[in-house]
Amino acid sequence: MTPDWKRRLTFTRVGRWYTGLTIGIGLAAINTGNNLLFLVLGLLLASIAVSGILSEQSLKGVRVERRLPSGATAGEPALIGLLARNTKPRAPSFSLELRERGGDVEGRGFLVLLPAQQAAEAAYRFVPERRGVHRFEQLEVATRAPFGLFEKSRPLDAPAELIVFPRRVAPPQLQARSSARDGERPEDRIGVGYEMHSLRDHRAGEDARTIHWKSSARAGRLIGVDREQEHRRRVCVLLDHRRLSGAMLESAVEKAAALVEREMDAGAEVSLALCGEGLASGSGEAHLRAALTMLALVQPAPRGPAPAPESGAAVLEASP
Repeated sequence: MTPDWKRRLTFTRVGRWYTGLTIGIGLAAINTGNNLLFLVLGLLLASIAVSGILSEQSLKGVRVERRLPSGATAGEPALIGLLARNTKPRAPSFSLELRERGGDVEGRGFLVLLPAQQAAEAAYRFVPERRGVHRFEQLEVATRAPFGLFEKSRPLDAPAELIVFPRRVAPPQLQARSSARDGERPEDRIGVGYEMHSLRDHRAGEDARTIHWKSSARAGRLIGVDREQEHRRRVCVLLDHRRLSGAMLESAVEKAAALVEREMDAGAEVSLALCGEGLASGSGEAHLRAALTMLALVQPAPRGPAPAPESGAAVLEASP
């Protein structure tokens, strides 16, 4: 864990020239004994001391939190927020640069003024080049206030992970290799659907849409109809990555993700079959995120077992 007192001090370009000038005037003052040069040297040294005190005051009491997006996709921009809070009771902080340090991601934000007992947020744009886990290690708060002679920074431990989903591509035109019917399938039970299950007497107060008019005309009384329960189409996206690696693996994963999104947008219940793992069929935003997360973490599996598709589902195989 990084201690609160740890600081990093570097010269700016102006600071190097300023320090060189201060050393030169100091040598001249010592060699000549000129009081005016000693006075100028004192002012230069005082400004360096004031710079150190005020920069420390700006960094002190500042807390920073990282706000990761709910989801990120390879090749598409995402915003990462940096929330800074000044916990000092009265003193404001000036010219704060908030930046990533270590980890897989580089980014920074800037705050001109952060008043006491207040918070402000900066954000930077992050475009991930690959799918998978991106790790964050530390945040760094830096300032060049008040004169821009030095940059003083303070590291803050802020470990985190962001899972980047596979790159979006057009879904391939694949045929289901299963005997399962396309569309909805009836079940042998009463429910909401289109197939007729049975006829019965119409009940008082029941919706008129349940009346079977032809049977009612023949029987001379109202006859109701029960429909068979239907459920959504089930699709299993299969990815066999036992012999895939590199660009071929990435292509297959991207196509699998495209198939998952396409089928779920079409209203199907989608499952995943990978080497050694799988995801049961489901629908909705949470299920889509779970499927994309699983695909984002796919690695080569030369000795893994063959994918096992879900029983009764139409199988769509993703290949490079």
